[in-house]
Amino acid sequence: MTPQEVLDRVRDAGVSLVDLQFSDIAGGARSMTFPVELLASSLEHGYRFDGAAVMGGLREVELDLFLVPDPDTLLIVPMSEVGTRARLTCSVRRRDGTPFPGDPRSILERVIARAADLGFDAQVAVELEFYLLSEDGLLPPGGSAGYFGIGDVPGTSTRDEIVRTLQALGIAAGGAHHETGPGQEEVDLLPTSALRMADQMLTVRQVIRAAAARHGLRANFMPKPETDLAGSGMHVFLRLHDRIDGRDALRGDGDSLSDIGRWAINGLLDRAPAVSAVLCPSVNSYKRLAAGHRAPRHATWARLSQASLVRVPVTGPSTASAMELELRSPDNMANPYLALAAILSCVLDGIQRREEPPAPLDENLVRYDDEELGRLGVTRLPSTLGQALDIFADDSFIRDALGDYVCGQLLHVKRTEWEDYRRHVSPWEVLRYGDQVG
Repeated sequence: MTPQEVLDRVRDAGVSLVDLQFSDIAGGARSMTFPVELLASSLEHGYRFDGAAVMGGLREVELDLFLVPDPDTLLIVPMSEVGTRARLTCSVRRRDGTPFPGDPRSILERVIARAADLGFDAQVAVELEFYLLSEDGLLPPGGSAGYFGIGDVPGTSTRDEIVRTLQALGIAAGGAHHETGPGQEEVDLLPTSALRMADQMLTVRQVIRAAAARHGLRANFMPKPETDLAGSGMHVFLRLHDRIDGRDALRGDGDSLSDIGRWAINGLLDRAPAVSAVLCPSVNSYKRLAAGHRAPRHATWARLSQASLVRVPVTGPSTASAMELELRSPDNMANPYLALAAILSCVLDGIQRREEPPAPLDENLVRYDDEELGRLGVTRLPSTLGQALDIFADDSFIRDALGDYVCGQLLHVKRTEWEDYRRHVSPWEVLRYGDQVG
């Protein structure tokens, strides 16, 4: 879409306000709102703003940067008390037009360009899990519908509104259903380009929160909201196509993986510890992984196991569907731009190194406990945020993939978070040790 086409659509829709949306380093959606009359100038020159917002508001210095709207991200949002508004997602640029190294969207753009240079187009689908809770944070009554169950009226009607709203916004939802936990839901987003998927994720989370609030509920995206509840993940499905002929680069003969597909899997497995701090960036993330309920603790791959890090879903004939690699460790605390940049970088690294992955470990053949996996030499994923950050800090691969600037900022923010957590005295500790003497 050209800037003029954006202006024409905005005019025809009767838009009065425009939101320029961007991502901070932690993955939170940030925005700047202005009257529609300023849109033409912003499309041509960008919109100057305080770049401290990209760092989550850490205002050490005033940092003048520019929001540059991407015309292809235009959304018309009619649901507003002040009338129809438009939303555009932005990259962050310096005054001279060069990408700001702390902008997550620009980092993903750079990795996508690298994939294109190597001859690949990447598409991504996402399964996004979350809980719908009552306003007081408790599970809603009647929320124990079970996997694909119909569930209670508030949960079902909220899910229906989410799907309808996404459809109205032009965001392709493949389906939505109740998950295994009481009050737990899943929304599936159909394959699209990696950049568009990351852009969509910022909006999808806002849609879910707003729909929940209208039904007297709260959306909770924590990976592990309670000890006894199933965890919530953000499963990423990657497709890879040859840029010249459109061929499915992951598919070999029939339903087998190609050489490129196997090399890509090995890249994901080899680099998994290094990127854990990006894909699972919170203290709470590792409580989901440790629980082991359809969440990986080791860098394994399989076709059937839902406890593996990488799964190769069963597909139809090669002419009917594309081969996919499903990565099961990420959760909703991850910045979608940095997460997809890290995942795609792992895949490209594996393809360039051309190394075979270990044999797949399918749980339908045998169940492997931690001790057995250790004997097999399978890599254990980090078990805490602190451990993940130590690996992240010492790994040159992830610094090359994301850049020194954003890696330094992430380490600063997340190490502060880890130290705060280590100092916190939890109710579990008080209950466990409060009455002990000696």
